[in-house]
Amino acid sequence: MSRSDGPHRPFLPIGNPFKMMMHKTSHLPSAVLIAYEKNLAERFRQLKPNNATDVISFSWMKSALGSICETLNDIRKLIVDLELPICSWDGKWVDMYLNNSLNLLDFCSAYGTDIVRQRFGYVMLKCALLDLESGNPQKLMLASSSFHEWMQYQRRYDNSKLQDCCDVISKLEETLNLPKIKNIPKAKDLVRAMYGLKVQTMFIFSTLVAAFSTTCRTLVDLQVPKEYLWHESFTELQTVMNGEIKNIYASGDIYTLKELRLLDENVKKLYPLLHDGLGEVTQEVFHGYCSKLMECNEKFLVGLDELKSEMDRFFKVVVDGRMALLDNFQQQPPRRGVQQVRM
Repeated sequence: MSRSDGPHRPFLPIGNPFKMMMHKTSHLPSAVLIAYEKNLAERFRQLKPNNATDVISFSWMKSALGSICETLNDIRKLIVDLELPICSWDGKWVDMYLNNSLNLLDFCSAYGTDIVRQRFGYVMLKCALLDLESGNPQKLMLASSSFHEWMQYQRRYDNSKLQDCCDVISKLEETLNLPKIKNIPKAKDLVRAMYGLKVQTMFIFSTLVAAFSTTCRTLVDLQVPKEYLWHESFTELQTVMNGEIKNIYASGDIYTLKELRLLDENVKKLYPLLHDGLGEVTQEVFHGYCSKLMECNEKFLVGLDELKSEMDRFFKVVVDGRMALLDNFQQQPPRRGVQQVRM
């Protein structure tokens, strides 16, 4: 069930492992920021898998997207708690926020399209398996032909949307270097909080891409200063996830997503029988292979649908935050040196 990688171009720039460092600062975080960073640290701990086999699963992916939504909500709460109204923001901050949120929306769009494409392929497989399970001799040839068509579809799989996702991650990486800001403690707290959100988003996005990719080139390696309260939990999560994903590839598997590996395992049992004949394999065993593959495929389709729903929810959270910022900023009287932001 292999897929061709298409034109050989790295998902992420060669020699760019995203080793970005935030400038050292003597600024002491406020109590509000400390609470924010502790919450972020706990989210990273909750995402750390208990078992190696659960490194990437649909369940983990949904939880990861949910954790970014929680951090986005924390950012909005932080702005209120810091008493840092939008009208006091520098125009560059607004531009940065809008550009970053646009990158998140671009990722959602590209990744959502990839999910739809994958779903089409596995619906094809489901139709072929239904014909195989029917036992109708007239449908066996049709089912075998449909199965071969599905295999060809998988080999021709277009990963351009995953490449688009990696391009978004590269754009986020370019903004990891924090902008120079005036010596305003509240402003420094907000920028520091945004840095945590970016790290969380880049890491989770890269792992989501790795779930459907056949190469470890999608992974990022983010080096975070120890001054952050979430440094330890993030580093442990990144080490476990990236290490296990590389181990999966090293073992010969081409899929890191748990549900995809199960599908691939069962396809490898059934495909030779359709291609070369049953041989010494009994009809009972053959139908058992069909049933098991049907079960795995159905779970995979359900997982795709649930992931797409979670991605849509994430999209809505980003859009709501973007609109709230624009509404608040445009309702304030223009300040000297700051242009009104227009959609």
